[in-house]
Amino acid sequence: MAKVRKMPNTRIRKISGGKEPLRLVEEFMVRRGFDPAECLQQRTGDIASWSVPLNGDEELEVSLEGLNRPAETTLYMGVNVLSVPLKDSQRCLAAALAVADTLIGAKLSLVNYDLVLSVTIYTANMSLNEIDYMYELLCMQKPGVQDAISDEMR
Repeated sequence: MAKVRKMPNTRIRKISGGKEPLRLVEEFMVRRGFDPAECLQQRTGDIASWSVPLNGDEELEVSLEGLNRPAETTLYMGVNVLSVPLKDSQRCLAAALAVADTLIGAKLSLVNYDLVLSVTIYTANMSLNEIDYMYELLCMQKPGVQDAISDEMR
């Protein structure tokens, strides 16, 4: 009969990887020259959202959702591309659908009367460089999306 060895009483500790999503987003904003406290629009236990001023009237919406559930926390970044005109809305939306297939790492959505270019990513193991990359994706693609939609509508 084999002897059973008794294991010493040890505690199992959870070691979470990566930085806290709130802190990462705030570091991103500071790195880009924005004040996170000034841009903060909403902060609850489960959601944080910021409105980051870009050029002129443009604003970048940044949101963290699911803060209470770290494995499901997502980061969303979005910027308005253009308002859909009531006259020619069908042509505008058809053009947007054609352009949406050409996007890299982003999506084009209709939100109220606006077309919004956005990216969404889970924050588990996310780095500051990934947030920067997402931001650059939006900034680099937005002018091209606007031009492509205008060209498609002609």
